[in-house]
Amino acid sequence: MIKKLLFNTLMFSSFFMGAQSFTASYSFAATTTVSGTTDPTPPPIVTGLTCGSFMAVGTPSANPNAAGRFSFIGWPAGSATGTVSTDIYANMTGSINPNEYYEVVLTPQSGYTVSLNSIAFTVQRSGAGIRSYVVRTSADGFTNNLPAAVLTGTNLSVVGTNEFFWNYDAVSTAQNGSSIGLLGASTTSSVSFRFYAWNSESLSGTFSIDNVVFNGSVAGTVTNIQSLQANSFNLYPNPSTGYFTIQSSVLPAELNVFDINGKQVLSQTISTLETIVDLSGIENGFYQLNIKTEQNSFNHKVMINK
Repeated sequence: MIKKLLFNTLMFSSFFMGAQSFTASYSFAATTTVSGTTDPTPPPIVTGLTCGSFMAVGTPSANPNAAGRFSFIGWPAGSATGTVSTDIYANMTGSINPNEYYEVVLTPQSGYTVSLNSIAFTVQRSGAGIRSYVVRTSADGFTNNLPAAVLTGTNLSVVGTNEFFWNYDAVSTAQNGSSIGLLGASTTSSVSFRFYAWNSESLSGTFSIDNVVFNGSVAGTVTNIQSLQANSFNLYPNPSTGYFTIQSSVLPAELNVFDINGKQVLSQTISTLETIVDLSGIENGFYQLNIKTEQNSFNHKVMINK
């Protein structure tokens, strides 16, 4: 779902080069009971990516209720107290409050594309704390729950449509294993993630997150390379059935064509004012064309539609 949503708005913005894997970890080590609604812990440092700080939005308390993790009270109620039916999901009566959540923003730096693979985190509740929680993203206006899975333990489960459920009311210790799958979705724009929780036993119940880890990769793009002057290069038709004509007044030049995964599909020398490029043998879709001279480099997207 997240991959489709991100690509609908950010599809094929650039050609990827030199992708490097990253792990961005949030430990909340500097969080205290007087540190306010923004985590004061220095955010992770990732080349090509600006990692924002976690914020608590819409919580009734102005400070965390615990140190060393991101923990606030005041989540929507909906779980019974002290009854046999407390651990039955169908008996929960609460609902998400779209105005109360934890939020963090990841922003690719200029000239970089970020691919996101997964989020893993630890969750904890007090004895009267939350029983349900989800993660959503700005990619679809925070409408859908991101793909959820529980990787370890039996105290947590996934119910409904990607909704995490805390299985046992008697358990209140920290639980690992909550995981969100992002399927390698790529973006060159800021993406916000929100963690919502509800079905607490009372408004004094807590929802805590800790050890939040984003996994993905960062790639530099060729969009930073200086372009040729506009009157030195022309390509037509675009889209085409696979045959393109390149007109260039700067000779000689080297032509390389890449698919959306960065795989080179053609290499050719341009030595005349007009050159016919034959791409009829490759599949329909978008391709990145790069033409280099001794001084400059120009990049252009082409589409094949046979």
